[in-house]
Amino acid sequence: MDYRKYVIALREEGGVGPKTFQLLLSVFGSPENVYKKTLEEIKELPRMSPEKAERILTSQDKLSDIEKHILFLEKEGIGISTILDENYPSSLRQINNPPPLLYYMGEFPIQSKTFVALVGTTEPTEEGKKNAVLFGKALASRGAVVVSGLAKGIDKESHMGALIGEGKTYAVLGSGLNSLYPRENIHLAKEITGNGALLTEYPLNTPVNVGQLMSRNRIIVGLSQAVVVVETMSGATGVMDAAQRAKNQGKPVFLVKKEGFLVDPLWKDVGALIIRNVQDLDMVLKYI
Repeated sequence: MDYRKYVIALREEGGVGPKTFQLLLSVFGSPENVYKKTLEEIKELPRMSPEKAERILTSQDKLSDIEKHILFLEKEGIGISTILDENYPSSLRQINNPPPLLYYMGEFPIQSKTFVALVGTTEPTEEGKKNAVLFGKALASRGAVVVSGLAKGIDKESHMGALIGEGKTYAVLGSGLNSLYPRENIHLAKEITGNGALLTEYPLNTPVNVGQLMSRNRIIVGLSQAVVVVETMSGATGVMDAAQRAKNQGKPVFLVKKEGFLVDPLWKDVGALIIRNVQDLDMVLKYI
């Protein structure tokens, strides 16, 4: 069964978020079945307002347009994976609020057993940039897929390291595929589609915003078996958010320790394990 049009309709026309989508599935069995229910039946769901229930039901009016849009996306080389599809990553199904669908360009899913997230500050030092490239390259040489967020700084250098190491990498976006951010990474994004994939839960032309950048962290962490913080700065809320999500998902967090720098107590709170160089990646991979 091809559920793509129903998932898109609920998500993008019906305004259904990940948690409500899971509720609809658990109660009605499938996205298609939602549209076989009455307004009263949908209104009976927990925290369901009459306005929201009506929007969900009327979203089926867009199914024909969505079918045409799916054909357009396919011609553009953009794939769609819903949580009901076999190719949807099993690791994402296990998080609290998995994205109902993912749009992607490139190779998805990648057949690999090991995925490691490399994250860090958008304003890295030269040493941080160098380490990100080295760690990305070293993971690639060990057969791991590098997962990051295509942001400037550590994300960018981590993706580049994976490509230099002739490995695979996923870039999870906080925008639609037609609204890549930052624009300076467009060339890198194109390279990634040939050696991995760009992934996003947002429609094609969705612009970036802070909330979406934070929300994509759950996907970066959800796809990965471990998170390595290559370099961070005081007050780097995005990096700490990724680490906290890893802790909540029961996944190990590793922090690259630089000589002469004290470890912020916050990292102890998330159970971060200290590593110092790429040789320690062997320990990371054994740990997971």
